[in-house]
Amino acid sequence: MALLAGLALLLGVSAGPAAATEGSWINEGGDARSPDALSAQWFHGDLYEVARGNDNQIWWRYRNGAWQVMPGGARTYHRPEVVSLFNIGTGGLQDSRLVVFHVGTDGVVYYSILRGAAGNLWSDWDNVPGNFRTTTGITTASGINNVVLYTVRDQQVYVQNMELWNGAPSFPLDDWGTQHSPRVHGMVSSVSSYSINISTNIMNFEVARGLNDHVYVSRSRTDMNSVRNASFTELPGGGECESVAVGRAGPASPTTNTNDPGYQAQQNLAIGCISPNDHELWVNRSTDGGQNFTGWSRASTGAAATASPEIHGAPGGEVFAVLSWGGNTPFKQGMIVMKRII
Repeated sequence: MALLAGLALLLGVSAGPAAATEGSWINEGGDARSPDALSAQWFHGDLYEVARGNDNQIWWRYRNGAWQVMPGGARTYHRPEVVSLFNIGTGGLQDSRLVVFHVGTDGVVYYSILRGAAGNLWSDWDNVPGNFRTTTGITTASGINNVVLYTVRDQQVYVQNMELWNGAPSFPLDDWGTQHSPRVHGMVSSVSSYSINISTNIMNFEVARGLNDHVYVSRSRTDMNSVRNASFTELPGGGECESVAVGRAGPASPTTNTNDPGYQAQQNLAIGCISPNDHELWVNRSTDGGQNFTGWSRASTGAAATASPEIHGAPGGEVFAVLSWGGNTPFKQGMIVMKRII
């Protein structure tokens, strides 16, 4: 029926159309098998990846190392989400925290925070406050000292807010609230960056699959009032999707310096769409932070996807699409594969 994705990104410079630099599918997950795409986040110069295994346990790795089960014995029926929670104080961008969220088999949303630089010291799983339960996944959008959490129930988007001040996480809302539109179901995904003025120039870019299978977008601030009242318009160019995702490139800690190459890299983003017609990946690209898009094009060397895609980027400006392989050769079923799309 509908699927929603969110992206917090910087407002800034304008640029020409995104170059359709595209690579071939590669085996990103190694020997891992998953019903879903993985979730990835750059943090302190290293790439962290989390995935749901075929055993429904939550697996993680960093620096392309060996996969390990996250402590605590958690299990989920959905893709977990890893996100960097930026800690912004009076001196600017301070120490951040890496957080993994997942929906437990009981429908409760849980989180764990990285405590050790080597990725081997995670906090115990704790539940997000409130009595809310969901049967879909969880995705996030980073804001100013906060992460917006999204999930969906009965075609209604629900949001919660995790804040970070001086390194301490908190939940100012007692329970989940609803986003007023659109009517959707499925998962959500997001990332973030800032422009020159950290306190004002941050935007939440959301992508939704409408009930007519068309794609709708919204731009809003990341405070709860703006997110809940976000207004959606149909993305020009048509296109039908059975699932969507959005992601951007740029450094793990967003830059506010317009002379920094990372500033332009932050403008590169892409929307990934699994078509209901051929069940393959179609991509819409932008190099100006989502102000303009190149239009839908089918990814070369197509691959049928077993679930919705995941889109993430690299500090140098590259953007990648990730799938759980559902096609035939050259990969095995359930392998986590990736290709560059910008």
